[in-house]
Amino acid sequence: AALFTETPHDVTAQAGEDVEMACSFRGSGSPSYSLEIQWWYVRNHKDWTDKQTWASSQVRPGSALRSAQVVKVVGSNISHKLRLSRVKPTDEGTYECRVIDSSAGPARQHKVKAY
Repeated sequence: AALFTETPHDVTAQAGEDVEMACSFRGSGSPSYSLEIQWWYVRNHKDWTDKQTWASSQVRPGSALRSAQVVKVVGSNISHKLRLSRVKPTDEGTYECRVIDSSAGPARQHKVKAY
């Protein structure tokens, strides 16, 4: 069965420290999977209505949101480490690793979250 082989963990950090969250996923069946990892960020972890997807690797000027790459692979395994440099209090919130598996029919989403 398809499953996460590594999931991000809740992290506590002091301002100015670097933070890293890892996410790995293994698809099931043949190796012809088309997998994509997306990182989502929600500043207030209780409010999932304010979603922001990340599509670049640059910090947006004037924004507390930091960006991470959307990673796509063809194969049965995918992993990505989200790195936040010199965190600020405004970086606090929930980070979601979302894997989109579009290899067999309609795309399926698998999600894990960390605060």
